[in-house]
Parts: sequence; structure tokens; C-alpha cells
Amino acid sequence: MQVGLDELLALFQGPKGENTELFKQLLLKVVDRHGNLRADSFCQDDTLFFNPVKNEKLEKELDGFLDLMGENLPYFHPRYSAQMLKDPTIPSILGYLAFIMSNPNNHAWEGGPVTTKMELDVIDILLKMCGFPTGWGHLASGGSLANMEALWAARDYYGNGTVFFSEVSHYSWKRICKILAIDSYEEIAVDGNFRMDPNALEDALQRSAKPLMVVANFGSTGAGTADDLAAILELKKKYNFHLHIDAAYGGFFRACVLDDEYNLIPFDPAGNISLHSWNQLKLFSEADSITIDPHKQGFMQYGAGAVIYKNEALREPLSNTAPYTYHKTDKPNIGMFSLEGSRPGAMAAACYLTYKVIPPVASGLGKLLDLSLASANKFWELIENSDHYRNFNKPDLDIATFFVKGKDAEEINRRSLSVYQKLSVENPDAEFIISKFVTSPEIAARAIPGLSNPDNENFSALRSVFMKHWNALDDFRYVRLLVGELEKTAEG
Repeated sequence: MQVGLDELLALFQGPKGENTELFKQLLLKVVDRHGNLRADSFCQDDTLFFNPVKNEKLEKELDGFLDLMGENLPYFHPRYSAQMLKDPTIPSILGYLAFIMSNPNNHAWEGGPVTTKMELDVIDILLKMCGFPTGWGHLASGGSLANMEALWAARDYYGNGTVFFSEVSHYSWKRICKILAIDSYEEIAVDGNFRMDPNALEDALQRSAKPLMVVANFGSTGAGTADDLAAILELKKKYNFHLHIDAAYGGFFRACVLDDEYNLIPFDPAGNISLHSWNQLKLFSEADSITIDPHKQGFMQYGAGAVIYKNEALREPLSNTAPYTYHKTDKPNIGMFSLEGSRPGAMAAACYLTYKVIPPVASGLGKLLDLSLASANKFWELIENSDHYRNFNKPDLDIATFFVKGKDAEEINRRSLSVYQKLSVENPDAEFIISKFVTSPEIAARAIPGLSNPDNENFSALRSVFMKHWNALDDFRYVRLLVGELEKTAEG
């Protein structure tokens, strides 16, 4: 399947609303089809009311409500690169709208027979994308909840033990351990690239009476870094733990290295994905469970996380039933094996339509994600040649971290924070909106050998998330404009 870039770009409303007319036609098609569905249901019934009345209060409140949209940040535009906010596709919006109008619930088959089938199809796609030949999984409201379910399942399946995750892992892991009453967990030091240090991990494993789970990041939330799976898998042979990959942010980048049959594509030295990242993506199939969020790099709106397990038996400790819900026991009732109860079938429908139109392979979603990688690489290259800035690390994915040059940590922090105040949500007139990345003095010292930090203060870097493919268009127009604005801001 060869899909042209223009055809893929036409699946978005566009940062300047370029495809709004087409989008409008498709929206009306969905609304009309749903109206006909209602009219044709139970044809023997008469209507309950005959004279629709114009609701002036609704129109007035809607106008005011829509005005509030103008106060929102321009998350859809490449000038916004502060947080992990993807521009959702037209198919994802249409898929959600089509089913939210009847509001199915994917907790039990009876509550959403069509969308339950769609969810299972989406999970089959995720299993194939991650290289799991068999397994189980489901959609969730987000990565934090998916992570908690994975740890809950592992703990109850294998018995209690120690959980290991790096010091730059998502904040949810410490919360999850507290919620599940897991007292034994350890944060593992990272190296100068913000990747888990395998030597520090082995030291911790040796001290543990019973290792339960090691969490490897593929796309840490701060810098988007990828842990060394090969080294962790070698330790797995020795210490026999459950390997969970927290790929909530970066998991969909596996689409960049898959052909149309979901087979691994050989590494291309001239491509935008690094050899390090390619090596980790190659090893996804060796994990025991993976968290992967369609609402991050899967081009979905928020509310679409996912967890998948290689061994379907891991769902059994979560099994529950309710006499008023699971009437069709011969049908798939996803809620029997998930932490969440009611779940929107509309989100499964949105994922289903999106991946029917843009499959997560190199010729589909991968082509768009490759543009994000190219943008981050171009930004890193431009910062390498800057007189005022220095890269904090080389991106594994599409998140760039950098800082203003200075003689010591105090001066760097002061100058970087000054730039942040001018190019962030703190300035309502900012030409670009970026974020910051604060690390401990210990991590900063590993990333910047020789850094002078006499007061041992936290290190404040700057951060840009290039997850919008628009950044690579027109010879990286917006990447170049951003760097130009950064240079001007540092000078003045």
C-alpha cells in the first residue's frame, strides 16, 4: 500500500483550517446517517413530538460556549510545542461522533456489541504492531490507568515483589505502587542520555529478595528517551522478572519500522529514526506487557490509552463479574478483565476508523511520525550550531531538550527561565509556546560532565515536543522560525 503524503495530510483539518469544507461535508454525512438510523428504528412506533421548537437559550449559551474556544491555546498549530498534544485526525473525530450519538458502553458486550468488536480489532492491530503473536489487551482512559492495571495483573499473577523503574519514569509509577500497597519499589539512576543505567539496575536486582517487574521506558515523558532493552533482557534471563515497556508516549513509532504486513523493516542509516531507537523497537516483542497510548502518537484525541499482554493468562487475576451486566456469557465482555468499569465504545470506534484509513505501518501512520522525527533531528542540528544554546541530549524520538549557555548552573537556569517566560504560556503574546524540563543536580551532572553547580540546585532546561508532523513541511519552516525566535530572545 503506497499512500501519498498529500493524501495523508488531507486527513486533518489543518493548522489553518485548510480542510474545513471537506470536514464539514463528512460531519453532515455522519449526522444525517444517524438521524436516518433513529427514524428507521422500530418503524411501527409513532413520533413522540411533532413540532420541534427552537431553543433560544441553547443557541445563546452555545455562542458563549464557542467563544471560550478562542481562549484555548492553539494546540493544533506547529507554533505550539510545549506539551504532548497531538492534532487528531478527521477519521478519529468522525468515528467518535458516529457512535457517541448512541453512547455505547464497552464494559459488557450487551452495552456495545459493535464497538466491542471494533475494540478487539484495534487490540489485534496493536498486538501485531508490537510483535506479539498472541495475547490480550484493551483500551483504557489513559496510560496511567493502563500502567496500574499491568502492575496489578503482574503482582496478583506472580505474587508480590519489588518494582523497578528509572528516575525519569512517569510520575504515575510511584502513585501506582502506593495505590496497590506495593512498598518495595526502587527508582533506578539514569545515564547522561536519561536512559536507565543497566549497571545500577543490576545492583538493585541483586539486593532484591524477589524482583517482580522492571519498567522500561520507550519515550520517557520528559525527554522522550528509550531505555536499553537488550541490556534489560540480559538481566531478565538472570533475575526472572516481568518486563513491562511503558511505551505510552512512543510505542506507535514502531509503525515507522514495519512493512504493510507488520514485518520489521531493516534499519536505514539515512532515515530519521536512530539506530538506538530502531534496536529498541525491534525488541518490543520480547516484553511481557506494554502500555501504548493511541492518544499520544496514535493520532487520537485524549481518552484512548491501551495495555496489551503477551500472556492472556495475566488477565485472570483481574476477572470479575456482575449479575446485572454480563448476560451474554458466550460473547466477549471486556470489562470482566479490566480495571475500569464503564468505557466509551465511541473511543474504540474512533480508533477503529482511524487505523482502517491510516494503518500503523511505515506507509501509513509511520510516514507521518517520520516527519516528527525529522523535525526533532533538524532542531537538534540547528541548536548544535547555535551561539546561544546547547542541546541537553540527542533526541531518541521527537522531544528536544536544550538550554541557554552559561558559565554555571545558576547562570544557565536564570537565562533559560528568562527565555521560557517569553516563549511559553506565561506570555500571552508569545510567538511560540515551549515548555521546560527540570532535572535533579545529579542527573544534570551526568548529562553535562564538568557542569559547575556549587549550590547543588535543580537544573532547568527548555523543551520542545515536535509531535506535529506539520513542523517538517516547507523545508522545516516552523522549526527554523522557532530557532530564529529563540536566538532573538536570547540576544535581547
